[in-house]
Amino acid sequence: MSMSQDELAVKYGGLDAITTELGNQARKLEEDLGALKSAIAQAATGWEGEAATTFQQAMVEWDRHSNAIHQALMQIGQKVSAAGGDYRGGDLKAAGYFQG
Repeated sequence: MSMSQDELAVKYGGLDAITTELGNQARKLEEDLGALKSAIAQAATGWEGEAATTFQQAMVEWDRHSNAIHQALMQIGQKVSAAGGDYRGGDLKAAGYFQG
């Protein structure tokens, strides 16, 4: 059966897989950003004065942005998971109409 552009097909297993993958990618991104931050911080250990102050300010911004990205990925995963439950509930309700 082919689908047109105005149709939507939902596979519950696919939504579950997407939710899991989003969580995995959020954790991987957090790990990678942490490793990168550690490497940069290692290079900055000898900095003093304005360079050190500016670096610390940049790291605060880095943390803020990386945390926002991580939270966004986690929230998207939660919304996809919730949507899967909503679709399933609607599907079960529709099936009930045919069961009399």
